Amino acid sequence: MTQSDSVLRLGPNAYTKPAAALNILRETILGRELFDFAFKEYAQRWMYKRPTPSDFFRTMEEASGVDLDWFWRGWFYTTDHVDISIDRVYQLRLDTQDPDIDFARERQEELDKPKSLTDERNKAEGKELWVDRFSDISDFYDENDRFTVTNKERNSYKKFLKDLKPWERKALERAVAEDKNYYVMDFSNHGGLVMPIILEMTFTDGSTDMMRIPAEIWRRTPKAVSKLIITDKELASVTVDPRWETADVDTQNNHYPRKIIKSRIESYKSKPRSGKVYRDIMHDSTTELKTEDDDATEDEGSSDDNEG
Repeated sequence: MTQSDSVLRLGPNAYTKPAAALNILRETILGRELFDFAFKEYAQRWMYKRPTPSDFFRTMEEASGVDLDWFWRGWFYTTDHVDISIDRVYQLRLDTQDPDIDFARERQEELDKPKSLTDERNKAEGKELWVDRFSDISDFYDENDRFTVTNKERNSYKKFLKDLKPWERKALERAVAEDKNYYVMDFSNHGGLVMPIILEMTFTDGSTDMMRIPAEIWRRTPKAVSKLIITDKELASVTVDPRWETADVDTQNNHYPRKIIKSRIESYKSKPRSGKVYRDIMHDSTTELKTEDDDATEDEGSSDDNEG
């Protein structure tokens, strides 16, 4: 809220930015129906009067019934901009406490790790471990790994279930049976202006789902937030503001995993370098100094060419 004489770029700040803000308020924040109703109420209430910006803000909130303090503050009282980045996505899985389930999962996670380069090269060269060549020297630890379940773990699991209250055990059994996917997403606000977080989640089966997180998620801190999302399907990628609804100035940090940034290489003809540093002094030192007669001869030659 600055006098127009003090604004350096009056056009973008007085016209473009407010127009973008009102369009976002209508299309994304309130919706067309609620915005149009509130705007008509403002027009009727302040008809033939001289309303101030605060009168407009107050009327829109009263007519819509929506608290928009955060919106007015960011778009009209600061020079902040919208730049919401999705930084990390953590995939969590419920620990069932059942050793037969959890140990099997841990073994599979170990098998999914990259193979040792040494083991692959030894296998390619036909080398074998001593215990693989002579089975009679194998012992207990060669037949059992650290993921082998013993009765000690099973007894501990039974005691764990016994100590649970009925509703706790029911909730645990339900969560284990559903086996949902838990994701924690970290967002950071680089621009400073808080806005709703609009997510497009793409799953491994190719399907997509939209989620709109209200701007109130930033109420504790406007710098960084985390959100727990539970899904039935496994997540493949996430995009923030996929349809460019919030005027995010940097869309490169709106994707997780990050996408390859497309650009272009401009073709042009290079010009010879100039300046004292790039002079060819050895060649230039052989140039003869011109006399007045030489200049006159060149002038006569150029005039003859023009007449011809």
